[in-house]
Amino acid sequence: MIVHNNRRYYRLAFLLLLVAAVATGSTRAVVHAAVKVPDTIRVALFLNLTSKYQALTSVATLQAAGGMNIVWRDPQFSVAADSVAAGQAARFSMDGYRALLLETTDVTAALAVLKKVQASSSAAFITQLQKSGKTVYQVQEGVYATAATASSALTKWTNAGVASGVQTLLSARVVGPWAVEAGPYASLADAKAAAATIGAAGLDAFAALKPQNGAMTYVVRVGQEASSAQLQSIQQSVSATGATGARIPAATEPYAAIRMDVTYNGSANKAIPLYAISSGAGAVLRADPAGAGGIQLVERSKRTYRGSMEMSVLNQSLAVVNDVPFEQYLYSVVGAEIGSSWPLEAQKAQAVAARTYALSSGVGFQIASVVDTTLSQVYSGIGSENANSTAGVDQTKGEILSSGGRAISAVFSSNSGGITADNLTEIWGNDSTNFAVAAPSPDEGPQKGLLNWYYVALPTGQTGFVRSDLVAASGQKHISGANLLNVKGDGVAVRNKPQASTAEPIARVGSGTVLVQLGVVPEYTEYSWIEAPMTPEQLLTALNKRAKSPISGPLLTLEVTKRGPSGRATEVSANGVPVNVGVGDNLRGALGGNGTSLKSTLFTLEETGRYTIVGKDGATIEVPRQQGSIQVIGADGSVKQLQGPNLFIMDGSGSLRAATTTPQFVFTGKGFGHGLGMSQWGARGLAEQGYDYQSILLYYYKNVTIEKGAS
Repeated sequence: MIVHNNRRYYRLAFLLLLVAAVATGSTRAVVHAAVKVPDTIRVALFLNLTSKYQALTSVATLQAAGGMNIVWRDPQFSVAADSVAAGQAARFSMDGYRALLLETTDVTAALAVLKKVQASSSAAFITQLQKSGKTVYQVQEGVYATAATASSALTKWTNAGVASGVQTLLSARVVGPWAVEAGPYASLADAKAAAATIGAAGLDAFAALKPQNGAMTYVVRVGQEASSAQLQSIQQSVSATGATGARIPAATEPYAAIRMDVTYNGSANKAIPLYAISSGAGAVLRADPAGAGGIQLVERSKRTYRGSMEMSVLNQSLAVVNDVPFEQYLYSVVGAEIGSSWPLEAQKAQAVAARTYALSSGVGFQIASVVDTTLSQVYSGIGSENANSTAGVDQTKGEILSSGGRAISAVFSSNSGGITADNLTEIWGNDSTNFAVAAPSPDEGPQKGLLNWYYVALPTGQTGFVRSDLVAASGQKHISGANLLNVKGDGVAVRNKPQASTAEPIARVGSGTVLVQLGVVPEYTEYSWIEAPMTPEQLLTALNKRAKSPISGPLLTLEVTKRGPSGRATEVSANGVPVNVGVGDNLRGALGGNGTSLKSTLFTLEETGRYTIVGKDGATIEVPRQQGSIQVIGADGSVKQLQGPNLFIMDGSGSLRAATTTPQFVFTGKGFGHGLGMSQWGARGLAEQGYDYQSILLYYYKNVTIEKGAS
């Protein structure tokens, strides 16, 4: 009873501290200041920044209900280049090196080869062109940065026989961006007509966009060669067709060749343009919506985005950047980051935090300010917008958090697990001046309305979790003193973590089965979670991907040896030796199993295979540090060696504990994310208690001013 009263006192003190801190932080004022909030923001949807960030695609397919206008954008000028009809798609790619596998007049055969290649490549294409008075179809694979990598791909596809048995008009070879140029021509239609004339001579000819002296001109690029070796011969052949201005352009001259693509629609009657952008000249093509509505990007889960799309080449990869009005960008971010039914004040707090974070990013990704993933903040286009998130953005338009005349890096996380983190000691090793450190946070929202789960032992000796409504107390005790539970129905699932799932459970038990209760835990959520037992091998692999100095196996013990002000783990030791994985937040990834990360570093770690055995003479054996088999003495005095993986022991307090005969590790934690700055679930909790968005922001962010950014 005394313990119960102490807990009540602690919870009351915790609540009073929270209320006092929120009330003290509220200023209910917005200052007008000089920090400029731009009209637009650049969001990278596909980008290759090598080790810093990679989201790769070989092609971008765009379409808009009202059509699109294609603009060539240069640092000095922008000029109209082409247009795409309403509802029609257009594709964009880098004009790289490719493996040409087949050229045929039979589109059905080409599509059959394409299907084989697509089974293991997302960079397979069918190009339709006119040659020697015929319509031919070229099946190509890849958009490679070098001829050598394309050659390796060609060898692979040839050895696989993807085009075997199909009559081809030419031998498989590597093709590339080297070409002869004819023109210029007055219009794109004239360039296409010239390409048809040149193609009639049996040459690969494509109309192309090419800016000159601040204006858009149109040329024909003839040939798609892997080197410059054949260009003089091609130039002579082009001149022989009567085409004017045949020349060999410098490799640095920008262009975008237009190839007719059959891949996307899979029909010769529905070929669409593919703009192949030169890789080394800073060429940028922008697609602007011609009517109402946004632009759909097929390769990004068919999401539709406001604003314009810009395609360019960076680090020998296609880059796709969404240039979108800043406030409209936030419509999507707020809608994606928090629930549409959450209180308006939480929506407003999220809008200000997201606006501030994006503004503080500058041009953090070379040609973009932010990316569309959680590395920046989630951005999913128009599909994640909702009326509530839009209202939160509109009602805080232009408002940011500033300190010292600059926008702060207003990071936030999903759920801080009841207490916020300290940046300096627990997360990234930076200053925590603008963040509330170890502040209580009402994050338990995900747990509301959910049932508890029992941690149980089965008659087979297995352990797992069963939902509390599927069992009933029997009123009886196990010999150890633990409660016994009766299963209430047939086929009841026992799972490796307290969470319903479509995955097959570790066991199913029938009505009347008796289970031994080992504990009671909340259901698995973003607030409270348990990760299933991890093996030493899983953790050793994960740790060695991050560890500055590799850990020599086997992994026998793993324990938290340092914690920060909020209780988050800042150091773990493997086999008694501290593991250096860099900053504290890296522990989330370093302790994940099967390529995943822990939800947070606010966890406890149970070593199920670690315990101390005290012998009759007082001598102790430390398992698993001391090797040898584990033996027990039965009631009849006989000695038996434990064979199975599980055993049950009485701990120092007399409670029954599930253990294992070999090392295994169970993580029990709170929260989801780094826990620094604003907790989104905490913001919801405060809003539900009646606090406005300014109070919420000034609780989680310290030494800041809420200001209306200059336009």
